Order: sequence, then C-alpha cells, then structure tokens
Amino acid sequence: AACTQSTSTPGQSSSSSPAQSSATATGAHWIANGATACDSYLTTAVVADILKNPAGHTKKLSPQACSYETNDFASISITLLPAGVTGLDLHMKYLTDPVPLAGVGDKAVRTITGIEAAKGADRMCSIDVMPPFATTTSGEALAQKLGAICNQLFALP
Repeated sequence: AACTQSTSTPGQSSSSSPAQSSATATGAHWIANGATACDSYLTTAVVADILKNPAGHTKKLSPQACSYETNDFASISITLLPAGVTGLDLHMKYLTDPVPLAGVGDKAVRTITGIEAAKGADRMCSIDVMPPFATTTSGEALAQKLGAICNQLFALP
C-alpha cells in the first residue's frame, strides 16, 4: 500500500472522503485474516495439490501474511493488503509479464511466481509459490488453484 501525506492545514479537512476512509478501515480489518490464512486455507489436500513435496508447516509472517514452508524449502505465501483494483493497477508496473486471470476477485493476474488479485476498493490478495519448479502444475492451472484461495479470502468480512 502506498503512503500518503496530508496536505491539509489546521482548520481544513483532509482530502479523503468518508467513503474512502470507510473502505480503508474495512480493508485494514480484512487484512488481519492474512496471519491465519495458511492455517485455514492451505489444508493438507490443498498443499498436496500444489506442491510436489507437501510435508511442512505453516508460519505467521506478519499480521497480514503467512507462509506454508516445506521440508525441502519450498513455500506458499499469502499476503493480504488494504488495496483494491486501483492498487493492483498501480502495482502491475512492477510485475514481470502479468497475464490476466479470469474468475478471481474483480481483477487478477498470474505472475511467474503466483497471482495478484483485487476485489473492490480495499482488498488485494497475493499468493506466491517458491520456487516455481516445486509445483505439481503451472500456468493457468496453478493460477486457478491459487485464485480459489483468494476468492475464499475475499468472501471474509
């Protein structure tokens, strides 16, 4: 998420609207799901469907992110951000060869390591699988599996 600086002077209101503030507050609450998303959504069956050697454990990375790490050092990481479609559009310039991904959130792309997806004005879901050769599948098939996880996360309050 980008940092912003208020340009208001004393006695002036800031330039953000109540709707923007509400979306940001909602997004900030929603990203708290990221810390436990791996425990909830990277089940044994899901991980076995994504990684060649799925034995491992989940780990909280931050209040908004987690990972599933395998015994052979492969990982699946989930990060939730309080940024929506506009945030994804801005972030796309930093992605190498993003490919549009249908059926995930309001807008999504697959990347060389996973997916980036957004829903509304305040929800962005990023799932990466490292290293890419550790997966049972790749391309669109892998992106759809990861997208299903983002869609479940987007459905949370």
